Amino acid sequence: MDISEFAQKFPEKMQQVKEFVEKDARDVMGTEAIEHFRESFTNEGFTDENLEKWPEVERRKTDSDWYGHSGQTGKFSAARTTAKILTGETNELKNAFSYKHTETGVRVINDKAYAAVHQFGLQAYIYGKKAFTMLKRPFVGRSKVMVKKINTELKSRIIEILKSK
Repeated sequence: MDISEFAQKFPEKMQQVKEFVEKDARDVMGTEAIEHFRESFTNEGFTDENLEKWPEVERRKTDSDWYGHSGQTGKFSAARTTAKILTGETNELKNAFSYKHTETGVRVINDKAYAAVHQFGLQAYIYGKKAFTMLKRPFVGRSKVMVKKINTELKSRIIEILKSK
């Protein structure tokens, strides 16, 4: 397409970009944000500008009374000695993300009641009885890396619209 053809199609292209922004851009934002937050579980830490690793867990420390502890069975599990932090045996915390549209963007949600306990380092209970303070292991939040990923994807989609015939 040469410049004169593009000039003729410009109003139509701008309408397509407007429709993308109004209908699809927030879904791109939500999808990219959730993917970034799920990477926290893979990376065992949160990335804003750089990856900030989480504190080690007792179940992976060979000198800990909790070494190999399985929260599901309460018994030793060899798999738990090497399992990633905050993955549990079901990955339900990692998989509990969703998003909803807001007027200006999206809000990412994790509906697990214990998500805040890990995110902020709040009080928890061992088997519902003995209280302790969980170490803070943030997995969501503002992130420059995430914003860059979102912007890159949005730009790519808009360029795709502009280049299409």
